[in-house]
Amino acid sequence: MKIRELLDTLNQIAPFFSQEEFDNSGVQFADLNEDISKILLCLDVTEEILREAVREQCNVILSHHPLFFHPFYKITKQDNPVAYQLFFHNINLISMHTNFDLAENGLNDYVGHLLDLNKVSAIKSSPEKIYKLAVYVPEEYKNTLRDALFQSGAGQIGNYSETSFSIAGKGSFKPMDGSTPFIGKTGKRELVNEIKIETIFYERNLNKIIETIHKAHPYEEPVYDIYQLRAKSTTGLGMIAKLKKAQTLESFCKKVKKELGVPYLRIIQSNKKIIQTVALCTGSGGSLINQCINKQVDVFITGDIDYHEALKAKEMGLNIIDAEHFYTEKLFVPAIRKQLSKYQIPEEILVDSKKMNSPFQIL
Repeated sequence: MKIRELLDTLNQIAPFFSQEEFDNSGVQFADLNEDISKILLCLDVTEEILREAVREQCNVILSHHPLFFHPFYKITKQDNPVAYQLFFHNINLISMHTNFDLAENGLNDYVGHLLDLNKVSAIKSSPEKIYKLAVYVPEEYKNTLRDALFQSGAGQIGNYSETSFSIAGKGSFKPMDGSTPFIGKTGKRELVNEIKIETIFYERNLNKIIETIHKAHPYEEPVYDIYQLRAKSTTGLGMIAKLKKAQTLESFCKKVKKELGVPYLRIIQSNKKIIQTVALCTGSGGSLINQCINKQVDVFITGDIDYHEALKAKEMGLNIIDAEHFYTEKLFVPAIRKQLSKYQIPEEILVDSKKMNSPFQIL
């Protein structure tokens, strides 16, 4: 497998165009035509992670946090040791940051599953568009075309895949001079038993869906319509969810601490509500406090809450569990591994980093 092919897969898992404006997800440093030997999965790119990649003979690092957020005007071993070592060892670097945070089955969904959360919506909706496809095909080719569309990503709605609707009808057409019709004769109108197949797909698959129609459809000029929908998407930054069983804040905190493997939690307790509605945003979610308040959540799980954000939440009646940035996002490794496996990336080329550590220590 080449790096170019890996990028195509990653773009299917979490389209790079959906990342936040401040972000720099995608290729950081790469030869797109290079064959992949092994891929090291990690949260951050540090000197210790680079040594691990060299030791494990990985020529690709797939990190959650980008190494490069801002332009470099010069790189020296003294001032930019990590970048220097990356180039020196010729290790390809790709990052999946906010695009994976807000993707369906991305990092927030993975952590939410660990905490037994039933997702209702995103805190902040994804900008990715959703389209509806209507395509007309001869009745005997309906299954062939439908299967090809599903394999190209059509039909995904939440936790359901391969969704579609079909209706029978009569299609008419008259081949003109210069045509090479699959059915019928030049200059004669034809009436054909056709099936109209309707399904939906995400913007990331638009070009692939159109290409699939032209490849799998028997007609020289397939007829199809594509509409942008004003549908409510469950994808986006963070999640609003319901607990399967209401409980006290103290009880829920114990579950968060256990499931995320967090040595300590910082709690902003604003009230003594029984916890039922939960908001979750891995990493730094302080900017989403207003949305959480407006959506009347009982507790917000995130990291990196600063002093003034904590005061605001307490005054506005929002409970917060600060589980720290590192402990909410170190789970990027098992989360991305799970998605890569779904796309048939060989398990034997994936290496989970064992050198990820929080930069903070507790005395």
